[in-house]
Amino acid sequence: MFSTNLLSKKSVDDIWPVTGKRVLIRVDFNVSMNHDTIINDYHIRTAVPTIRRIIDQGGICILMSHLGRPKGVDSERADAAHKKRQISQYFQEHRGKTSFFAGLTADDKATILSWSTRRDRLTDHTTSRTSLFAKLSEEEKKELLFRFLNENKDRMFPQLSCSAGYEQEFSLQIAAQRLAELLGQHVYFTHDCLHAKHEVQNLRCGEVMLLENLRFYTNETSPDKAKRMRMATVLASYGHVYINDAFGSSSKEAASVTEIAKLMGHGAAGYLMEREISYFSKLLNSPPRPLVAIIGGAKLRDKIHVLENLLNRIDKLIIGGGMSFPFLKATGHSIGNTSCDEELVGIALEILKTAAGRKVEVYLPIDHVCNRFKDSPEKPVVTAGPDVPDGFVALDIGPKSIQLFSSSIALCKSAVWNGPVGVFEIPAYSKGTFGIAKAMADSTQRRGLLSIIGGGDSASAAELSGEAPRMSHVSTGGMASLELLEGKTLPGIAALDDKE
Repeated sequence: MFSTNLLSKKSVDDIWPVTGKRVLIRVDFNVSMNHDTIINDYHIRTAVPTIRRIIDQGGICILMSHLGRPKGVDSERADAAHKKRQISQYFQEHRGKTSFFAGLTADDKATILSWSTRRDRLTDHTTSRTSLFAKLSEEEKKELLFRFLNENKDRMFPQLSCSAGYEQEFSLQIAAQRLAELLGQHVYFTHDCLHAKHEVQNLRCGEVMLLENLRFYTNETSPDKAKRMRMATVLASYGHVYINDAFGSSSKEAASVTEIAKLMGHGAAGYLMEREISYFSKLLNSPPRPLVAIIGGAKLRDKIHVLENLLNRIDKLIIGGGMSFPFLKATGHSIGNTSCDEELVGIALEILKTAAGRKVEVYLPIDHVCNRFKDSPEKPVVTAGPDVPDGFVALDIGPKSIQLFSSSIALCKSAVWNGPVGVFEIPAYSKGTFGIAKAMADSTQRRGLLSIIGGGDSASAAELSGEAPRMSHVSTGGMASLELLEGKTLPGIAALDDKE
C-alpha cells in the first residue's frame, strides 16, 4: 500500500459553518510571469472553487502564497530595523517625544507612565500627565515610547508601505488583480504578510484578501523550526480556520504549510488538494491495469528513486528525453554529442535488469530529431534508428518513437507522465512531447484511460499543446508529484486532519 499521508483528509465540506469566520487558505499562486504579465494562470484558476465555496457561505477568505524565489529577510531583523525607522520618522513628524506623548489618549498616557521606573513619583494628580512625562530623562522617554509603539504598531502604523524583503518582480499584486477578474469581485491586497492584522480585522463576510509574497520573509522555508514557528504564529493569528489548497507547496516543511496547522490544531484540504490526493491515491494504490509510466526530463539522476519505486507498481515504462541516453548507451547505442554522465550508464543498466526481473516492459526511443546544437539555424535531422550520429545532439524523439509510444499508451488503462521527451519550448523539437500528450488525451476520451500529468514541465507541455482539458488530471505540483511517485510522505498533506 502507499504512504498513509494519502489517506482521505478532511475537506472544505467538513468544516461548516464558516459564516463570519476568517478562513486562512494556503494557495499556490506561483505562476509563470513575463515582466508584469501572467503567462499561465492555471494555478490561480484551480484555486477558485475553494475560495468561491467559502465566500458563498459567508466566510472571509485570507489567502497566502509565494511567488518565485526572492532573497527574503529574517522577520526579527526586519521588524527591528522597521521599528527604528518608523519610530524615528514618527518622532521627527511630531517634533519630539514629549510633543508625541501630548497627542495620545488619556488611557495611553496612563499606560506609558505606569511602565516608568519612577512611577511612584508620577502619581501627582495636580500635575498633568504630559508635564510628568516631560520630567523624565530623554533615555527613559525613548524606552517607554519604543515599548508603546512596539506593542501598538498595528494601531499606530496601519499603513505599511511593503514587506522588508520586497522585490517588485516577485510581488503577488498582479495575482490579486487576476483573481478579482476570475471571482468577479474586489480582492483586497496587503503589502506585508506579517503586518496585516489591522487590514484583516476590517474584512467583512464574503470578502477576499491576498497577502503579499510569503517568501519575502526567509522564515517561511527556514530550516530552523523556531523561525518558521515565529512566522506561523503571526499568520495563525489572522484566522479561525486553516485550509491547505497548495499541493505544489506541500513537499517541504514551511511556516504556512506545516507549522500553521500545528498551531491552529487542525487543517483541511481545499478542493484542489482533495483532487490531487484522490487521483494520486488511486494511481498508486489501485490503478486500472495495465499501468504505464512515461518518464522524461533532462536528468536520470533526479528520478532514480522514482523509477525504483514505480517498478514495483507499473506494467510498462516509457523513457524519453535526456533521461533516455544512459539507457541507450547501456544497451549499446551511440548517442553522438548528447550529454551523458558515464556513472549513470551503470545505474541505467541495473534499472533495466530490475524491470526485466519484474516483467515490466521498457520502451526507449527508436529514432531522434537531432541538430548540431539546440539553437542551430540548420534544419533538424531525423535519424533512421536509435543511434545519434557523431557531431549531433538529440533534441526530440522521432516519428517512429512517437508511434511506438502512442501505441503502447493506447493498450493501457492508466498512465502517469512526468517530464517532457524533447525540448518542447522550441517548435522544431516539440512534436514528440505534444505527441505523447495527444496519445494520452485521445485514450482518455475514447477509452477511459486514467491519465495523470505530474506537474512541472509536463503540465506546461500539456497546457501548451492544448490537450490538458482532455486529461483526467493535470497536477499543480512538479516536485510534490515527483516525491509522491518516489513513495515519500508529503509534510503538508500529513499535517492535515484525517477524515473520521
